[in-house]
Amino acid sequence: MEQSAPYKPKYKVRIVTAAALFDGHDAAINIMRRIIQSTGVEVIHLGHDRSVEEVVNCAIQEDVNAIAITSYQGGHMEYFKYMFDLLKERGAGHIKIFGGGGGVILPEEIKELMEYGITRIYAPDDGRAMGLQGMINDLVQTSETASLNPSKGGKHSTGIVCNEDASWLLELGDEKVLQNLKNKEVTTIARLISLAENNHEAFAKIFSPLGKLKGASCPVLGITGTGGSGKSSLVDELVRRFLIDFPEKTVGLISVDPSKRKTGGALLGDRIRMNAINNDRVYMRSLATRQSNLALSKYVNEAVQVLKAAEFDLIILETSGIGQSDTEIIEHSDTSLYVMTPEFGAATQLEKIDMLDFADLVAINKFDKRGALDAVRDVKKQYMRNNNLWHIHMDDMPVYGTIASQFNDPGMNTLYKSIMDKLVEKTGADLKSTMEITKEMSEKIFVIPPARVRYLSEIAESNRSYDDKVDEQVLVAQKLYGIHQTIESIINASAEIIKIGLDEEAILHQTKDEEKDFVKLLLAQFEKVKMNFNPYNWEIILNWAEKVQKYKDPIYTFKVRDKEINIETHSESLSHSQIPKIALPKYQAWGDLLRWNLQENVPGEFPFTAGLYPFKRTGEDPTRMFAGEGGPERTNRRFHYVSLGMDAKRLSTAFDSVTLYGNDPGKRPDIYGKIGNAGVSICCLDDAKKLYSGFDLSHHMTSVSMTINGPAPMLLGFFMNAAIDQNCEKYIKENNLEKDVEAKFNEIYESKGLNRPVYQGKLPEGNNGLGLMLLGLTGDLVLPADVYAEIKKNYFGTS
Repeated sequence: MEQSAPYKPKYKVRIVTAAALFDGHDAAINIMRRIIQSTGVEVIHLGHDRSVEEVVNCAIQEDVNAIAITSYQGGHMEYFKYMFDLLKERGAGHIKIFGGGGGVILPEEIKELMEYGITRIYAPDDGRAMGLQGMINDLVQTSETASLNPSKGGKHSTGIVCNEDASWLLELGDEKVLQNLKNKEVTTIARLISLAENNHEAFAKIFSPLGKLKGASCPVLGITGTGGSGKSSLVDELVRRFLIDFPEKTVGLISVDPSKRKTGGALLGDRIRMNAINNDRVYMRSLATRQSNLALSKYVNEAVQVLKAAEFDLIILETSGIGQSDTEIIEHSDTSLYVMTPEFGAATQLEKIDMLDFADLVAINKFDKRGALDAVRDVKKQYMRNNNLWHIHMDDMPVYGTIASQFNDPGMNTLYKSIMDKLVEKTGADLKSTMEITKEMSEKIFVIPPARVRYLSEIAESNRSYDDKVDEQVLVAQKLYGIHQTIESIINASAEIIKIGLDEEAILHQTKDEEKDFVKLLLAQFEKVKMNFNPYNWEIILNWAEKVQKYKDPIYTFKVRDKEINIETHSESLSHSQIPKIALPKYQAWGDLLRWNLQENVPGEFPFTAGLYPFKRTGEDPTRMFAGEGGPERTNRRFHYVSLGMDAKRLSTAFDSVTLYGNDPGKRPDIYGKIGNAGVSICCLDDAKKLYSGFDLSHHMTSVSMTINGPAPMLLGFFMNAAIDQNCEKYIKENNLEKDVEAKFNEIYESKGLNRPVYQGKLPEGNNGLGLMLLGLTGDLVLPADVYAEIKKNYFGTS
């Protein structure tokens, strides 16, 4: 197929790209967004596992032309329809929706989705017919076509690309636009910034009369720094702390990324690093520079003025970070922060950083990098020199080491407090922070100890090294075998091998006089080659015949923890044939034998590729009782069915996407359709108790495996507590404490003034509902946490 030439957009097209919620398959969307970007589009990329609400909020705030989503998780019908409905509900029905999912989305489903209002779902056949660039050309061309754009007055305008359309704002009038701004109405804010970029004449016509507004005094924090210094992660941490510190206040973000000079496209990827912004009190807008060699868009001043008019309590402006000369940020901000890393090179490089002359604060992010303490010292010295602060102690310089990627990082806490204090000092804003700061320094908290960071690489390297050694030893073994075979062919008899090598005396005794000199040379060569052979490997060759015989004998005897176990080595077929349980290879050459012994071997021997024990256990067939569908009750019934009549309970649990991605079940369509789909839904301890109800989790004949990833610690906690509570119930029953616990239960309920729980109008059967009330094993009732904890503490000394 001939590759299509990239389409050249007539307008500045903006598109949000993401992979659907519960979908970690981001390879496809990454390929697509790169092609979209290279086609001259400004791409706001969100990454994988993004909910409809996140995508829609982003699309409206960014005032995009379209949304492009890949969905490989099977919930596409609910996901795309919900997205269409939510956009329409929020007055953004003009934003087009594109999607794809390989062969996951069926042709009839594509037809249904497009009839519902989705602009286009691309199928594999489209890729074959159009090629990747052809599909992207179609997407971009469709995105920039004008569509009906509903105004707030109920009328429609046509013929204008959405992010250049000012008609509905003009319709509203100055007073209504101002009111919308003060109410922080997102579509109004977003469109005004779009007009500043794309239709400046209309922007001036609408915004100029709003002129001098009260919000003009809103403080602006400017953040700049080198690319890759972690500015976006740092901004996310600042926003998180701000929202906690000021529960009623709002924050507006403007984040600038560079445009590509060659194509005009841009990757506006700051949102992918920000997790705190999906909040009603946060507005974020990404801008492309649309010009080369500058860290800011030329329309950034208008964007800041719009946010000031909207009376945000704090505005954060982040530049694209193009290097050492980012001083233009100070023209737009009241307080400036320069972000860098410890890896700036020689100390003389600091003299080239212009921002150290102007920045109010400096953050040395990624403080866990080597040389961070030296970097702080050097930057403080340079800051002191640049600003002539000789009268201030070097420790008091506003230079902070931070690890923005780390939760509750002390350095980030100190930096945040210093920023807020500086903003109050310079602007008088009502932003007095109440955050308490400790004297701790940023220090990396390691999940894996530094000495073990490379442990997987070490394992791989060890395995490769072992394989290389095996290859070397196999080559030596083959040479030895060749010499041995040559000797046998000369003497026309068996050349017996012994512990130290070949039995030279016996061999020479069988050799004719005229051939003895030659045989002696061969024996000498054998000993020379054997010098490179591991004695352990020689033992393997020496004992091979004995090993073969052990598996030919009817009974194989071995010990496990000083207990002697006798196993039959053969099974008898229906035709009374003796079939070996373990079949050894028929190799003769020593190299082949050695390779098999070192790389595979029999069960119970190194490298244990066939198991830890010589034979699998008798009396229990290997069984994996795999289940997971719907709620815990349904999967529990399935577990009981698949383990019926079996002594050993080998339960294997599959969890649904909602559980695996750490979400709570919800009625939201993009979640609801995935609850209990292709796995069981477990979101709390009571669910875990229901899931394994009727199985003794502590019994030596019970084992449980769980297919978990991200929420593994929580699910393991559910499992362990379910097992602990089972043992609590067992303890009560074995010690006849039912009446005591029942009395205590009533006493606690009466003291707390609570109504006793009932089930279908009566107390449950069985120990007067003890198991249900105390442990919740059947899950029909949930015991209040404080009552549950008090009973456990009273009887077992733990809550």
